[in-house]
Amino acid sequence: MSYHISSNKFTNPLLKELLKTLTIYFNSIDTHFYIIGATARDIIFSVVHDQESGRKTFDLDIAIAIPDWNDFEKISAELTSTGNFKKSTEEKQKFFFKDVYELDIVPFGEIAKEDQNIYWPPEEDHAMSVRGFTEIAKNTLSLIVDKEFTIQVATLPGIFFLKIIAWKDRNHRTGKDAEDISFIIESYLEIYRNNLQEENYDIYEDDNYNEYNAGAILIGRDLKKLFTGKKEIETEVIKILENELKKEETSILIYQIIKSNPILQYEQIHRALTSTIRELR
Repeated sequence: MSYHISSNKFTNPLLKELLKTLTIYFNSIDTHFYIIGATARDIIFSVVHDQESGRKTFDLDIAIAIPDWNDFEKISAELTSTGNFKKSTEEKQKFFFKDVYELDIVPFGEIAKEDQNIYWPPEEDHAMSVRGFTEIAKNTLSLIVDKEFTIQVATLPGIFFLKIIAWKDRNHRTGKDAEDISFIIESYLEIYRNNLQEENYDIYEDDNYNEYNAGAILIGRDLKKLFTGKKEIETEVIKILENELKKEETSILIYQIIKSNPILQYEQIHRALTSTIRELR
């Protein structure tokens, strides 16, 4: 699916220039990239659907499919040689565009090992999961910016999955992933209400209907479609959520969600996450 969007809605005036620069460069080396993370969320909510996107972000995360680390080093060298990018001395995936705009480049594809992790060289002591990145890449949204160039953005189900995985890896350091997970659930029905398929009308028949739970049901169904034939990915999401639900009131995920939005109640969140699990089975 493609949309025409205006860069006037971007939260940072440098974002258009950065995206255009990346598009020109990656097209020149016949490599595709797509936007992930909080910027993908912001673009889908604020730019595509004209809704508030919650917490604003001022960095950009992109994913690129490459065969090996030699390709990554070549890309790094070519980007920095333009004078527009500087490489972080502390984080191997991080660059700075015009000295101020953070850019994280996450490689996936053949570069990943059998466990679907990438290990940053030379030490290979830091692992990052890229499970699901290939499937998400096949189902991105095409966005035409100001009728000038086209970018690819992960869909909301894809973003939700990546947020679940990110939460598992860093929930002890930050609650922002739990906040994003809940925000997507809360907003999901409203985003897709006008295009709701007849097969999903049953969500309105629930005697205890509420939009939060309805959103969780729809996310579960859309995740199952996104990862068709990839049972191991569905199982990973189920395992993460079930482990939290078993903890009941001591769940870190539920605690962080409530902290980010005190209006939500424990029972409401527990029911919603249970609904997502049920749809994934």
